Amino acid sequence: MNQKYSYYQLHAKIDAMAKFLNLDKYIEGDKNSLDQIRSYYRINHWAYRHYHSQDGFMHFRLSENGCFTDEDVFLQPDSIAEYIQDGNVVLELGSGQCSNLMYLARCFPQTQFYGVDLFPLKRKDLPSNIKLFEQDYSDLSRFEDQSVDVAYAIETIVHNSDKEKIFKEVRRVLKPNGVFIIYDYATCDDYESYDPHLQKVIALLSKGGASAMIESLQQMNTHFTNSGLTLAKYTDYSQQTLPDLKRLERKAAKILTHPWLSKLLFWALPDQFVTNIIIGYLGYDSCNAHIGTYQEWVLRRVG
Repeated sequence: MNQKYSYYQLHAKIDAMAKFLNLDKYIEGDKNSLDQIRSYYRINHWAYRHYHSQDGFMHFRLSENGCFTDEDVFLQPDSIAEYIQDGNVVLELGSGQCSNLMYLARCFPQTQFYGVDLFPLKRKDLPSNIKLFEQDYSDLSRFEDQSVDVAYAIETIVHNSDKEKIFKEVRRVLKPNGVFIIYDYATCDDYESYDPHLQKVIALLSKGGASAMIESLQQMNTHFTNSGLTLAKYTDYSQQTLPDLKRLERKAAKILTHPWLSKLLFWALPDQFVTNIIIGYLGYDSCNAHIGTYQEWVLRRVG
């Protein structure tokens, strides 16, 4: 019942927005160049602080009991902590505002943490066991072969078109039996299997967030295999994202259900801010309809 209703809602939302917005301009062409990704996060820095976390956590909250709480933001870093031991070398891809790094570094003061990001936040209060690099993490040449015990990436791999290049680099730097933990989005089925309305939803959710087109679960598994990584654990957290997604949908609906207000605000706002509002409007129904999913993949370098 909920799935069918969300399918209906997505079709209705696309039709309604198309009456007063040129949706195609938000999805045509490449939207995930390095400069575009930098620009997206620079423009939406305030929005992430205001709507996600004032402490700088930029990922979705996972609510295991079905009720949204501020503490839900710690599920991802707490799960990653289970794989870390004192004395390890830990690498975060897409470290952003460094909140995950800082949280984990304080839990493991004897462990060395590295963060790689296109737009790392400049912080003066970084613990001494954190070192940051401002760069594209598809090139990890500054790290030696088999030098990292644990690598992780939270909601950042989705930005990249050539995921296998990244996964092969991570495999190279991982020690034997080292672990790579990914939290990210995937569609249930390939893009081509959806009707035109739902394809537009997927494109808006993808390119609106300066990402490549979100790939399917099967495509992601193929990338892992081709990169020489072994899937050790897989958890679907889609249902746990729904309370946070519903919260964001309600906020976005206050704007997008009022066409004249939307047109006025969107005329004044940068496109990359506008698309973030559209993502908030579509995300809940996409997940509830089992189109978009939120996954944890735990991968190992075997041998």
